[in-house]
Amino acid sequence: MKENSKKIFLTAGKMAVSLLFLYWLIIKINWRDVFFYAQKISFWQILIYFLLFFLSTSISAYKWSILARAKNFSISFKESLNLYLAGSFINNFMPSFIGGDTYKAYILGKLDGEKRYAQAASTVILDRLTGLLGTMFLVLFFGILNWKVVAAHYFFLVLLAGIAGGILFLFILEKSTKYIFWEKLSQKLPKKILEFVKILHQYYLDKKLFLRAILLAVLFAFVGLALLNFVMFWALGIKISILNYLSVIFLISIVSSIPLSINNIGVQEWAYITFFGIFGIDPAAVITVSIIIRILQMLASFTALPFYLKNKFKKR
Repeated sequence: MKENSKKIFLTAGKMAVSLLFLYWLIIKINWRDVFFYAQKISFWQILIYFLLFFLSTSISAYKWSILARAKNFSISFKESLNLYLAGSFINNFMPSFIGGDTYKAYILGKLDGEKRYAQAASTVILDRLTGLLGTMFLVLFFGILNWKVVAAHYFFLVLLAGIAGGILFLFILEKSTKYIFWEKLSQKLPKKILEFVKILHQYYLDKKLFLRAILLAVLFAFVGLALLNFVMFWALGIKISILNYLSVIFLISIVSSIPLSINNIGVQEWAYITFFGIFGIDPAAVITVSIIIRILQMLASFTALPFYLKNKFKKR
């Protein structure tokens, strides 16, 4: 009962954050301009977006499948792709306590009939972690390339320093497992954190696999974040230099992934306005990009509905 009350409280908190951000958007944005920008997009540009979306999802699904097979799960690429899309469908249309990642771990855990849920959860965690690390590397790389702009904005600079510190912390954390003091320190760490570190270290021991996952994460970031968003910028006629664009789009992804609201509603839109605003981009234009991307991704996730329903009503 306490666990359910905690989940209800967290969900209510996220909903409150979403509503606050939405209220801020309503009073800040000129919605006539949003409709003006939205009318610019054409059908064939939407088609290009869908093609790139499924390509990027395929990259992520493939990355997850190789992490799963490293834990001896016999999952095919098709199954991993269906699960990825099903997870997206749940996040978009099933506002519950389950969540897409939990669903993926649950289905994977029972896929071979052995109910290895802990191992399945580790694959989802590592999939997310490598995705985050790949994006963080890109933020640092393009932030350094565009250093004059970064140094001129304190908020931008602090976030970049925080990401660099996060990468350094993970590196030190992994290296510390080689020393005796780690055993004493690990006894004082919360159980969940300790399990997370152990899972990370187990995958890291296979450096070839870990590096391959990072490279796939970087590839996904270019296709599924940079290229997908740029298609919308191009479709709506939004002008921005490539370097300025690349120096913020990956950072926006990281900020938007912070679980402060329901499905990142409001947080993502705030990030678009804030970071592209550095370069003088019209808030109505980038909000239009964010809204259209949400709608198109929701529509794309419907392709997983038959797979989701099949597993939902399958006899356990």
